[in-house]
Parts: sequence; structure tokens; C-alpha cells
Amino acid sequence: MTLKSSKNSSPRIELQNISVPLAQCLIGFASAAAILVALEHGYEGSWYKLTTIIHHPASANPAFGYRLLFPIMAAQLQRLVPSFTDHNCFIAVQSLIIAATVYLSGKWTSIFLPKFGQMLGYLLLPLMVCPTIGYWTFYDIAIIGFWTACLLLLYYRRFLIYLLVFAAATLNHENILLIVPCAVAYGWGRMRPWLLGLFTIAQLALWCSVRYLVISLVPAGPLFDNRLWENLTFWRHYSPQHLFFAAAVLIPWWLVASMGWKYAPPLPRYSAIGLPGLFLVTILFGKFDEARQFAAFTPTCLALIACWLTHHTFGSVPSSGSTGEDQSATSPSEAQRKLVLSHK
Repeated sequence: MTLKSSKNSSPRIELQNISVPLAQCLIGFASAAAILVALEHGYEGSWYKLTTIIHHPASANPAFGYRLLFPIMAAQLQRLVPSFTDHNCFIAVQSLIIAATVYLSGKWTSIFLPKFGQMLGYLLLPLMVCPTIGYWTFYDIAIIGFWTACLLLLYYRRFLIYLLVFAAATLNHENILLIVPCAVAYGWGRMRPWLLGLFTIAQLALWCSVRYLVISLVPAGPLFDNRLWENLTFWRHYSPQHLFFAAAVLIPWWLVASMGWKYAPPLPRYSAIGLPGLFLVTILFGKFDEARQFAAFTPTCLALIACWLTHHTFGSVPSSGSTGEDQSATSPSEAQRKLVLSHK
């Protein structure tokens, strides 16, 4: 009887081992497709013409012309495939960005939620991102991808690769500077003081160098669009309906994420340092009726929600000691051990 049971259970285990990765791939594909379809239903704003951004960034509206990473890729793609229109190149580049962002989001949430974290990231990302898509830009979805990648590299202590990704992210959008306080806070107590100081200086030097290089090569007019007065007197300039929809898209996720705060290890908490900076940048240069202004906060929400679900599902979150989450990167938490044992 024992042998028979063993023979019957073996195909089930093999099928289960195949079905889980397959389900993850299918859900990841569906999530990326949902974001891409939402993007396709966006529109080309008169202030962000694809032709101008790809071929004549110096003629773009303030700030847009300096966010060059993916417009350069689109221009190179069009040279390789001359039959591609500007729209074709935009969609092709965005498809790669979306696929990478979905994958990174799943990888990020899997750290904080055993077994189902990857699927959670895949499922939540389109719910958070799709309602924020309006007019087309090359950089908005990429902001989420770059912030997630930087947080993952901090978690795994790949500081040199982090600096390279940070430099590329600066070429995509200047608000990656807001992750520096998070990186410094996370490095405090985990890095030697001289190394932390060097790491901080390297980030600031890279950001300044990339920005100076872009501004020198592409004289695209003003660096920012000053909207301080417009935002201070928002009741005169914004539609109440648009403000309500922007708040409805963002605030529920923030409230759910706040429930996971007390269960979260240090890195997700430190990443929340960027939120006040995003508010400040939006007041000075952005528009409060555009939920996309807070795209960089998406990875923090994903991690905190995963921590909340882990606590209520398994009763514990990945362990955090003197070295923070890195302990859980090398040894599973108690919840993960129970999960592995029950799976066996």
C-alpha cells in the first residue's frame, strides 16, 4: 500500500511542480498584456508628441526633452526597422519596459510573501498602474521598474550594479534622486561609515553627472515647468472631478499598504521615505490631478501589502535582524519553513 501511494503521489507532485511556474508565467503575461492594452487606449498629448520626443527632443516642452533613455532606444529601433512608425517604436519599447516591470514587481513581492508573492505582484501591478495611464510618455512605467530594480539590488547588496541602474534611471527620469535617502537609511548600520559615505557621494555624483551631460547635449529649454502657484491655488485650476479620481486611484492602495507597516522589515519602510519627496516635487513641478506623479511609490505599496498578507496568512514576515532583510535572503523565515514542510 505504501508503494502504491508513493507511485500515485509522484505524478501529482511533478504536475504541481509544473503547474505553479506555468500559472505564474500566464498571470505575468496577462498582467503585462493588461497594462499594454491600457497604454494603447491612452492618447498622444499635444505637449508630448512622439515625433518630437524621439527625433527632436530639444524642441520638446520643459523637462520632457531631458528624459532621453527610451526615446533614444525608439530612435535606434526605427533606424533598424525603417518601416516602423513612431507609434510602433513607442509600443515596442513600452512592451519591453512593461514586461521587465511586471517581472521585477513579482520578484520584489515574493521576498515578503512566501509562495504566492510573485503572483501577487503580477496581479496588483496592473490594478495600480492602469488607472494612472493617460497621455503617452516613455518614462512613467519605467519609473516603477527602475525603483523596483534599485530596491531589489539594495536588498541583495549589489551596490555596484545598483549604481549602474541608478545612472540609467537618471537618464529616464530625474526623480530617481528621491531614492537616495532610502538607500542611505538602509545602508546605515549595514555598511561601514566610510563605505556608506562613498556610496552616498557616488549616487549624488552620478545623478549630477548624467543630468549635466544630458542638459549639455540637448539644450531643451527650461529644466522644469514651475507649477507652484497653480498647485497652491488648486481649487482655481483643477477640476474637482479629476482631483477626486486621482485620489480614488491612489489613496485606497496607500491605506491598505499602511496596514502592513508594522509588520514590514526595514527596507519597505525606508522606501516610504520617497513619498514626502514625491509630494514636494508634485507641488513644485507636477499636477495633483495626475495620479502618475506618484508612480515611484508603487513598489513600496506592493511590499507593504505583501507584508500585511504574510502576517495574516502565515503569522510572521521574513525575519529582520541586525542586517535587515538580508538574513531572509539567505535563510527562510519560519513561515517559509512551515510552508516547505507542508508542501513536502
